[in-house]
Amino acid sequence: MTGASVGKVEALKQILDANRIPYICRKDGSPALTWEIVNQATLARGTSKLSPASSNLPEGFILGAAK
Repeated sequence: MTGASVGKVEALKQILDANRIPYICRKDGSPALTWEIVNQATLARGTSKLSPASSNLPEGFILGAAK
């Protein structure tokens, strides 16, 4: 969903932080999301009027894939 490589926990956290998507950390340090958080982020992204140039999304980030 984020485009971060598997096992790149810090990259994933940076992407989530940059897009103000809340998460909790598991015991191993990896972020955990609920479907409610994903759905809220999807709705917020759909109602925002950001231009692609002003987006914090890295190349490969596919939030719509969570639908």
